[in-house]
Amino acid sequence: MNEEKISSRFIYFFGAFGGILFGYDIGVMTGALPFLEKDWNLYNSAGIVGWITSAVMFGAIFGGALAGQLADRLGRRKMILISAIIFAVFSVLSAIAPNNGSYYLIIMRIFLGLAVGAASALVPAYISELAPAAIRGRLSGLNQTMIVSGMLISYIVDYILKGLPNQIAWRLMLGFACIPAIILYLGVIKLPESPRYLIKDGRPDEAQKVMSYVRSSEGEINNEINQIKETAHKEQEAQKTSWSALFSGKYRYLVIAGVGVAAFQQFQGANAIFYYIPLIVQKATGQAATSTLMWPIIQGVILVIGSLVFMWIAENFNRRTLLMFAGTI
Repeated sequence: MNEEKISSRFIYFFGAFGGILFGYDIGVMTGALPFLEKDWNLYNSAGIVGWITSAVMFGAIFGGALAGQLADRLGRRKMILISAIIFAVFSVLSAIAPNNGSYYLIIMRIFLGLAVGAASALVPAYISELAPAAIRGRLSGLNQTMIVSGMLISYIVDYILKGLPNQIAWRLMLGFACIPAIILYLGVIKLPESPRYLIKDGRPDEAQKVMSYVRSSEGEINNEINQIKETAHKEQEAQKTSWSALFSGKYRYLVIAGVGVAAFQQFQGANAIFYYIPLIVQKATGQAATSTLMWPIIQGVILVIGSLVFMWIAENFNRRTLLMFAGTI
């Protein structure tokens, strides 16, 4: 770990920067898909188009599931670095797919999804383990802002590249995803490890030093270190607990609520707009999908503004009330 003090803003910014990767990859297919369809003549291959689009989310299922277990063994910081490397490598491999190599591209994007899933699981955990309780709502909003900002960046890149030949445009759109991955890697190299992981790994002195970057007083640092030690001790004692414990009376409603919110976020249909808005506009207006790439940018701007408004709302209203209200809309 570096001896010089690391700014808390730097830690929070790059701690949340993984959201840019997640958002870019969600958004980039919006613009790339119309060019890919033209280049590989996929107009009558809805199944292939669907798999190419959703392959990242399929890989993300496994990436998210594995990330937590590996992060407990290797550390949050190291796993984020590994995710950035995987993301950069498979972004480039996706961009150099052989002509009409649909199955190759699907496989590359599944591997890319491993990094996306890992980043989406690790970033909130890393931030929550570093952030003071008073600003955790704001920082969870920062992660969401990073995700939608990544989507907006991908929409802008798609729009800038739309004048290129079909066979080049979609490849550059996918390949440019390696740039935020490289930025994330360079930023995270300077980040400290999570104090929670350091304590579980038997390095309390390093954990205390990391806490000094993001806490203002010695008393606050010592109090939180003691809380982390106590929690780690309880977790160690409970290691033999079975999966069935998650569905016991004590935890059942928390699990149902947490999984339910995540599931219904996917089922409510917004992803269809995120991925296919140029094709939807093409069907509705008759315009070529490759010429309707301003629509995703408008969508991206609305998403970013909405996430910034959420950051203010999350700081001023009860979280439970917000969840109940949002669930009724």
